[in-house]
Order: sequence, then structure tokens, then C-alpha cells
Amino acid sequence: MQKITMAIPTYWSPPEGTDLREDRVFDHPIPLDQEGTLGRALESLCVLNRSDFSVVLIVASTLDSIENEVINRVEEICKPFNGKIDISLVHQGNLKNLKEKLLNNNVPLDACALINLDNYSSVRNMCSLAGILNSSELVIFIDDDEVFADSKFIDKAVEFVGTEIKGEKILAVAGYYINSDGNYRLDETNVPLWKKEHWNNVLAMNQAFDQTIGKSPRLKPTPFVFGGNMVIHRELLANIAFDPAITRGEDIDFLINTRISGMKFWLDNTLSIIHLPPSKKNPQWLSFREDIKRFLYEKKKVSDHSCLDEVSRDELMPYPGLFLGEDLEEKILAANKLLYRDYKEAGDRSGMEQCNINEEIVKSESFKDIDTRKWLLELRSNWKVLTNAAAGIGIPE
Repeated sequence: MQKITMAIPTYWSPPEGTDLREDRVFDHPIPLDQEGTLGRALESLCVLNRSDFSVVLIVASTLDSIENEVINRVEEICKPFNGKIDISLVHQGNLKNLKEKLLNNNVPLDACALINLDNYSSVRNMCSLAGILNSSELVIFIDDDEVFADSKFIDKAVEFVGTEIKGEKILAVAGYYINSDGNYRLDETNVPLWKKEHWNNVLAMNQAFDQTIGKSPRLKPTPFVFGGNMVIHRELLANIAFDPAITRGEDIDFLINTRISGMKFWLDNTLSIIHLPPSKKNPQWLSFREDIKRFLYEKKKVSDHSCLDEVSRDELMPYPGLFLGEDLEEKILAANKLLYRDYKEAGDRSGMEQCNINEEIVKSESFKDIDTRKWLLELRSNWKVLTNAAAGIGIPE
């Protein structure tokens, strides 16, 4: 019987209206004075036809000063499930204890520095580490704004990972999201006008979804993944880290990292979960800026590894490949110009200024001098040292 860890990140912030500078930024953390989505996600586990897995909640907060309140809140949410579900918590407190233990065992500081919850990539790395600490063969990555509806989800999740197809070992399988409307496609009618011509990522994603989710065979290589519906074997997790240099889009960036290492992600078009995210409150210039930085970095990563066929732009089409070409900067500047125009027409000087900053990010070519080959080799080396030292020692107290 395979040992399985289900890792679920949960993100929290101070009560609504609290005017405090955040130590770290997440898209839609749950304010402490609101119900949130975690309880709903845990409740939905009851639909599954098996319970032979451990749940580890990765508890992240936007402010260090609310850490204890957040832990208490999450423990309170978990109380109704005590005795029904094997739940453990990973948070800054016990990660600090783990780091100190490993440092005392002469694990290098550069490796131990990867133990943190500072951004989405680091949180995903702690999901991986949770499974490694638990000696699990498989880690199922789930998000707390999802609910299970398929009773056979676990059966499907574990069916292919660790098997072979035509001599190729499958170590990573992705599922997909079903939206509140019951569809896997995103709503193209909500794409703002400034994005439609030059930055229609929703259209590109739907094209990719139709090609990979909407067509047979059931299992096929995929150019994209959903971070909240992945099943990954320990053999891969112990060797490849989520790149902490990227703060958004860490799931697809991880797919690129696996391809660089000579492995593929496969998508199972029967492995679905319902995705019910809270609404995002970020201004449009900020969401766009996150995309700008993400794709400029990933374009450099793909370019630096252009000698590898599996990492070519063609292999990543239509999404994310459409945003990794030589025309990327041109697309960004054209879309940013239209967004600037919208802010100008609305008399929003702050939005106009932020668009100017977006333009400067592109023109500064700040990613040009990053050697992603060297960086990934260093990251992989440090990650392997960490996972080897942490293997099987259990979730820290």
C-alpha cells in the first residue's frame, strides 16, 4: 500500500480593515475575522471512498505577528475532524524547530534556508517537504479553496504515478479544476478590453485546456498544470524544488523545471476537483505586473535551456508558450499602454504611475543577466541535501 500525504496550504491575514504592512503577499488570504474556505475543503473529504492518507495543512500568514492567532484559528477549524482525518499542521513555528534541528545536524545553511513560507513557491516546497518528512511515496497537492465531488478521486490520483508508459516512468500527474459553472473552461466574456488584443491569457488557457483536458486519451503529456490538483512521486519531489525566485505561476514554472530535468508532467482528464476561489481584490496593474515578472523570468529560463527539446516554446504551446516568445516584451508594452489609457480616462493618476513602473520593469531588462542554468543547479543541489536530511523524521513539533 502506497503511503500518501495530502498537502493543503491555507493562507491568512489580519482581520478586515487592519492597516498593517504585510511581511509577505498572497493573492486572497482569509482575514482572521472571516469563515474562510478551509473548513469547507476538509468537510468535502467525506465524499472520498478511502481515507488511507494523511493531511498536512501548510499554514501561512501575511504577518508574523498574527502567527499564533492563525494557528489557533486553523486548529479550531480542524476540531470537528479530529478522529476522522489524520491532520497535522506545518507553520513557521515548527519549521523553525526543524531548521534548528537540521543545522545542529550539520545540514548546510544554504539548504536549510529553503525552509520558509515566504511566497507561493516556498509554500509549495513545504508541501513537498511534508510528504518527505512523512516518508510518503506520493504527495497530493490540494488548495483550501477547493472541494471534492468525485468519490474515486484518490483512486484516480494514485493510478498512474509510479507506473510506466512505453518505458517512460510517470512521476507527476496533474488533474484540473471544475469552476462553479461546472465547466473547466474560463469565462472569456470577463476579459477586459485592454487585455483582449495583446494579453488574452484566458483565451490561450482555454485553447490549452480544450487540447489537453477536452480530448482523449485520458493520460497525456501536458504543457500546463494546476497547483491545487497535482500528484507527485517522492522520487521527483526529493530532487526538484519549486523555484523560490518566482512568486506567481509557481506550478507551471515547476513543470518547466521538471522538463529541464528530463521528466514530464502528465494530465489525467478524469482527475477533477471543484475550484471555488474567493474574489481577488488586487488592482489590474498589480495582477498584470505579477504576470510581467513571471513570464519575463520564465522566458529567460526557457531561453537558457533552449538546447533541450522538452523545454522549447513549441512544447509549451499554446499556454504558457504564447507568452514565452521573442515578442513577449512587445505584447506587454502594447497591453500596458491600453491599461494606462483606461486609467487616464478614469482620472486615476496612481494607476497611470503604476503602469509607468510596469513599463520600466520591461525596459530595464532586469532578467537578462540571470543565469537560470547556474541558479537551478544550485537550487537542485541544496534541495537534494535538504530532502535527504529531512527524509522520514516526521512532522516537527
